[in-house]
Amino acid sequence: MERAKLTALEVERAHRSGKRLLLGDGGGLYLRKQNSDSASWVLRYRHGGKQRWLTLGNFPDMSLAAARIEARQARVLLDKQQDPMRLRRAAKAEERQRGSFKELCDDWFRCEVEGRGIKHPGVPRRYLDKYLTPKLGRMAAVDVTPSDIARVIDAVKVRAPAAANDLLRFVRRIFAFGVRRRIVPSNPAADFSPRLDGGGTERPRNRALSTDELAGLFQKIRETETFGGDNLLAMKLLLALCVRKGELFGARWEEFDLEGRGKLGPVWYLPASRTKTGEPLNIPLVPAVVEWLKVLHVVGAGNGYVLPKRRQDHRNRVPHVGPDTLNVAMSRVKHGLPHFTLHDLRRTARTQLAALGIRSEVAERCLGHKLRGVEGTYNRHDYFEERRAALEQWTKLIAQAERGERKVVPMRTNANPTSRKTVPR
Repeated sequence: MERAKLTALEVERAHRSGKRLLLGDGGGLYLRKQNSDSASWVLRYRHGGKQRWLTLGNFPDMSLAAARIEARQARVLLDKQQDPMRLRRAAKAEERQRGSFKELCDDWFRCEVEGRGIKHPGVPRRYLDKYLTPKLGRMAAVDVTPSDIARVIDAVKVRAPAAANDLLRFVRRIFAFGVRRRIVPSNPAADFSPRLDGGGTERPRNRALSTDELAGLFQKIRETETFGGDNLLAMKLLLALCVRKGELFGARWEEFDLEGRGKLGPVWYLPASRTKTGEPLNIPLVPAVVEWLKVLHVVGAGNGYVLPKRRQDHRNRVPHVGPDTLNVAMSRVKHGLPHFTLHDLRRTARTQLAALGIRSEVAERCLGHKLRGVEGTYNRHDYFEERRAALEQWTKLIAQAERGERKVVPMRTNANPTSRKTVPR
């Protein structure tokens, strides 16, 4: 029997010597010592015309006998024309992916969001896809630390404090789910608070654009060649219809009666599944809005969505226009106005409806709000015709601003059925 080139005693002495060395055991197996403290077992072989060095393990954690067994198994793979280094890398990649934070996020979303029928699942899905999985998704869930979470939140709260608070709430729920399922031993976000670690205490926004600001904004949009006509129509519809961005972006043509074939005339039947209140809302469509929608119908070329997806989304987040599309387009408009968000357009609409003299209950229903208190309990009137008249006035005001008529003074007359008794000013 051929005698092995190395013995356990020789290996031990070589390791204690503190010298850099490379000792061969035969069959491509070597003890490699690159510094005074550590030594490792490596296998030298050729595959695909290239020489490779495969680390089998560290000495003394792996003995000489164990190293020979590992080397023999690797040579068996080589006999089968398989590269042991490539197979090991693939196994490690699979191991890293198993139990990853992305998997935890997906499990939480499937069980806690979709499984419980949360009304707007697109909101948490967006936070997962935009902020969490790109930064932490490949990490093992058990390896995510409070400092990892803090880095993600810190990057968001500088520009979007409210989003940072929402992100923190989602992270805490995800890890709480993981603790309950025994996927992770503890919640690394448990001690975080919105005030100290998130975007801070949230205060109600009060930003609303004046008619003069609207006129200036439309002018700057016209001067921005990259804004696009479909974005302009989307913005005007948000203003004129007083709806939330998600309600408009998810709208399908089957929800609309543009020709007014029913007794309500032209109307948008917004289903309960897509409203914040959980109740359906019939939104009257005034002539100008109908024309804007017809333009989008032609541009959409038969797509089922009013605002269809414009480019391929590899994450396939939503089947319609992306939630950030209009935000990005608006960020390119150098309007010079004090900061506002797209959601502030709803506050703008509500403010301008009040300026037009529209009764409060009518204006609130224009925004799809429930009436509060006792009145909300007993008054079930939907003010459809009053809302149509109010939205007619408001849309004319938008058209005036778009034409550049900055000094717009709404007229309040007794002939307006939605106005209080006032005199023209």
